[in-house]
Amino acid sequence: VEEKMGAKYVENRQVEFAKSYEESGPGTPIFFILSPGVDPLKDVEALGKKLGFTFDNKNFHNVSLGQGQEIVAEQSLDLAAKEGHWVILQNI
Repeated sequence: VEEKMGAKYVENRQVEFAKSYEESGPGTPIFFILSPGVDPLKDVEALGKKLGFTFDNKNFHNVSLGQGQEIVAEQSLDLAAKEGHWVILQNI
């Protein structure tokens, strides 16, 4: 790819989560497609804390999907839709 299209298509590029957040909205969720060694959770948690979304405030939910977690995820999403919370679904 680099030979034909150039280096910019194979370089690792990081986008600030705050910038992505500015471009999102209630009807525009943010999806991360991760590569090995990449974990945006710290950036999401940091911005959430700045904006008042935390685990302690019970308005920031992190669900790692697996056996039996579908119900937990659905409940978190329903609550978030009603009350404006943040939800992270991992291992989709």
